[in-house]
Amino acid sequence: LYIDNFLIEVAEGFAGHFRIKENTRVISDAAFYGCKSLKSVTIPNSVTSIGSRAFENCSSLTAVTIPNSVTRIEGSSFSGCKSLKSVVIPNSITNIGGLAFQACTSLTSVTIPNSVTRIEGGAFNGCKSLKSVTISNSVTRIETITFSGCKSLKSVTIPNSVTRIETWAFVGCKSLKSVTILNSVTRIEVAAFSGCKSLRSVV
Repeated sequence: LYIDNFLIEVAEGFAGHFRIKENTRVISDAAFYGCKSLKSVTIPNSVTSIGSRAFENCSSLTAVTIPNSVTRIEGSSFSGCKSLKSVVIPNSITNIGGLAFQACTSLTSVTIPNSVTRIEGGAFNGCKSLKSVTISNSVTRIETITFSGCKSLKSVTIPNSVTRIETWAFVGCKSLKSVTILNSVTRIEVAAFSGCKSLRSVV
């Protein structure tokens, strides 16, 4: 269902590849919600906004490329996309919303471009296959439960732009062995690294 240049809704039973029409500007909130058989999607460069919960629980979606025309990934946009293995975050993105990639259990790595200034709480919560993450050096704080339950994450470098690591930011990261924290960090909240049983080195 389209209204003007807004993609409003795709039927839950849709299967396979979906090509969004050229000149579409907005993917509305929950537009693909629950499309469990959606495997891939082409997002044209005309799209400037991907709504909250837009692809939530699209459990067969394996990869997505977000075009440079998009500036923000809204909350829960890809939450529950358990087959999502790769995502390209362009350097146009300035904000990654809360729970944006929560429970993307097949996601193994992610690079957050320097354009991103905020990663909201729980953005990568429960991404249990996530082994590596590059945090942009424009992010100023690691928010609550941002990387909670990332059981495969082995090491992380906190860039010198970060001044604060909030409560439970890395809780339950059982494989985390080393953390590099630069002098810019002035506050680490209670239980930020709780349950990190393998943590041996904090620099």
